[in-house]
Amino acid sequence: MNPLSNVSVILLALICSTNSSPQRNRKVQATFIGDLIDTDHKVEGEVYIINEDTLAIDKFGYDGNGFGVYIHVATEGSNLDDYEANKILVPYPTESEGQPIEEPYDGSGQLIIDLKQVGVRASDVKWLSVWCTVFELSFGHVEF
Repeated sequence: MNPLSNVSVILLALICSTNSSPQRNRKVQATFIGDLIDTDHKVEGEVYIINEDTLAIDKFGYDGNGFGVYIHVATEGSNLDDYEANKILVPYPTESEGQPIEEPYDGSGQLIIDLKQVGVRASDVKWLSVWCTVFELSFGHVEF
């Protein structure tokens, strides 16, 4: 299923900024993909496609007690084992080499995921994970 054709389109208030264009409290049309499945460290959030280059995790929550935690996506595979074998690190924050997510989030935050950094289109994503590189496991994920 192509998530961009999903009829569940909502308005999402973005509270973000990038180096090139600050965007504060701007409303954009977004497609809801699903909730992160909480597998460890109180990871939670709602995943949206903003456009072909951008995903958002709204209402992001995380207890901050993991190590080596990064955002990963997979465009290949048909199950969790396949996705894990084909995962792609998406640097966060944007325009960085990727910094581990170490701070706690209380469920009111938002992560903006810039897919163009890794040449991936949102319509090709099959899985997104808040991935622990130290213990090689997903702290929270959603299938598209």
